[in-house]
Amino acid sequence: MKKASVFTMQNKKLHILVNNPEYFDEEAMKILNSIGNVTAKNMTNKELLKKINLFDILVIRVDTKLTKEILDKATNLKLIGSATTGLNHIDINYAKKKKIKILNLHGTHTLPTAQHTIALMLSLSRNIPWAFESLKNGKWERYRFIGTQLDEKTLGIIGLGRIGSQVAKYAKAFGMNVIAYDPFIKKNKSVSLVSLNTLLKTSDIISLHPMLTESSRNMLQLKQLKLMKRTAFLINTSRGEVINSKDLLVALKKHVISGAALDVFPEEPFLKKGNRFVSYAQKNKNLIITPHIGASTKEAVHMAGFEIAMKIKKELKL
Repeated sequence: MKKASVFTMQNKKLHILVNNPEYFDEEAMKILNSIGNVTAKNMTNKELLKKINLFDILVIRVDTKLTKEILDKATNLKLIGSATTGLNHIDINYAKKKKIKILNLHGTHTLPTAQHTIALMLSLSRNIPWAFESLKNGKWERYRFIGTQLDEKTLGIIGLGRIGSQVAKYAKAFGMNVIAYDPFIKKNKSVSLVSLNTLLKTSDIISLHPMLTESSRNMLQLKQLKLMKRTAFLINTSRGEVINSKDLLVALKKHVISGAALDVFPEEPFLKKGNRFVSYAQKNKNLIITPHIGASTKEAVHMAGFEIAMKIKKELKL
């Protein structure tokens, strides 16, 4: 017996809002246009509060934050298609309460995010951002940018899912020793599983890839950071909330650890003047920040848009 569609009005002309149209190419939009009337526009939260009730389907990326307040105004919304893996930008429990179906992706962002992790790792270990900045300013300061090699270093991976496992493969190609902590995995043939404390104490570089849950939120605070080697680097391409931001900046300022690279932040986008990460990075040379671009490759953006559009079409049985 076929599972019923989320829509009972099969003949209804559906109204679809694509709230981050720059991430959905012609192929994805063609599929969505075959489903219903598409409005492709970036709406602010204020605009969403006023207009979200006009739409049956909402297609988004991580930049759109669907709070309880916004979902409460979504009186006609039946389906959210999020072209992301994680869903912490959506109040999932309230969406379920309102019987709004949520579709997301699995695996589309694995390779680009893993590659961005390695890029950040190399940038930290070889001082690339600061060497580039120095040379742009007309200086030739080779002695200032002596870095470290990756081979024979120990990489500690927290969260050995799709992305963490791919990072492990890349790291081994550099001749790194890879260990991992993941409370949900008991055995792994290619990576040595250790306790969190052991990983923190023995890793030269730590890369974060856990799912954001209540147990992983703020899992790295100053107490945990103090267990790391003073020469160690910390990289986060998962979710900003897994690290206590204030504690991380204290650890960097006091040289508890050698450096960090962040692609994700507790609040995104952070556009407020004087943001603590921006302010610190402007004055110091041990923090690299990028604007959540881990999955932002042409290939990944295309596949994410196409796959979520196809998932929506399949859900509607069209």
